[in-house]
Amino acid sequence: MKRLAIIGSTGSIGRQTLEVVKDLKNHKVVALSCGHNFSLFRKQLLEYKPDYAAAIRKTEELERDFPEITFFSGAEGIEEMLEAATPDVVVNGASGAIGLRYSLKALEVSRRLCLANKESLVCGGKLLIKRAVEKGAELIPVDSEHSAIFQLMRGKDKPKKIFITASGGALRDYSIEKMYNASLKEVLRHPTWSMGNRITIDSATMVNKGLEVIEAHYLFEYDEEDILTYICKNSLIHGGVIYSDGVIKMHLGKPDMKIPIAYALSYPKRGYHSDYMNIVEMSLMLEEIDYRKYPALELAREITGISSKQIAYNAADEIAVKYFEKGAIHFGEIFKLIKRVVELIPETDPRDFDEIVEIDRYSRELAEKEVAKL
Repeated sequence: MKRLAIIGSTGSIGRQTLEVVKDLKNHKVVALSCGHNFSLFRKQLLEYKPDYAAAIRKTEELERDFPEITFFSGAEGIEEMLEAATPDVVVNGASGAIGLRYSLKALEVSRRLCLANKESLVCGGKLLIKRAVEKGAELIPVDSEHSAIFQLMRGKDKPKKIFITASGGALRDYSIEKMYNASLKEVLRHPTWSMGNRITIDSATMVNKGLEVIEAHYLFEYDEEDILTYICKNSLIHGGVIYSDGVIKMHLGKPDMKIPIAYALSYPKRGYHSDYMNIVEMSLMLEEIDYRKYPALELAREITGISSKQIAYNAADEIAVKYFEKGAIHFGEIFKLIKRVVELIPETDPRDFDEIVEIDRYSRELAEKEVAKL
């Protein structure tokens, strides 16, 4: 029985991980952490009865109602929870750059980190990979695209190129002019996936695909030009690899996050059960990406491998998405804001977590100022 800790248990990844655990039956949930959804967190604590729990702020009511659970609070509390729980496996489903802090701690105290927090690699790719190597811990991607590549690369021959796919988001059939003024309601109407607000908005701008190109650069050690991106409108093709002899392997499957979550938990075995699709009814088609509609993806490619600008890209996007959700800026202004902040941040290579945090803080400060100008 593997001891499992989940960071961000009330988020989309966390909730689906708990569903998967019921099917796998060989993982014991020993630690859970949440941000602000205490109503759902209470239900999870009641059902899974972990030994440890943590939340961003102190939860006196929960501590009183669950005296058998050891509680921690604050960002440092989640690290303390991981230290106390000594899990075999950690799923990091946290959102935001703070997730890097938890990933670094997870690699110290556990044997496997199942990573769903994009910012860990985008903001601290070199640092995170180095920590994993030093600690001899496994780093298994949870994103469907990176999970696909991870599964396809099991072998001695390294592919010449890899590719990941995008649905194109809710606005993929809009003209460039119509995209600019798209409403939040339109943007959140994702055609194939059910995800949280930020990643759904990022799907429409293709910021999420830009972040995934950066992640793939660190995870699989490929230069940006060897990481291809295509649109797959039905989201059945998640990724692929291309060998020097012309052979192409593709990973196909339902757009269901529980599948890559389960693989990350049970690797190298497949312990999860899900119905497969009727192969003869599958429509397998890839399309080139029009960078005029998705300039955020092109920008991400330009800065791949430049740590400070990757941090700025992610931070500016978080701020831009926040203000778009509030109705303070147009959809088309999200990219303008990201591009401006990336331009303002000089090229540097942060040496440690504190320097990463400082670049992230400064980038957010710049983004707030740019919003005011818009």
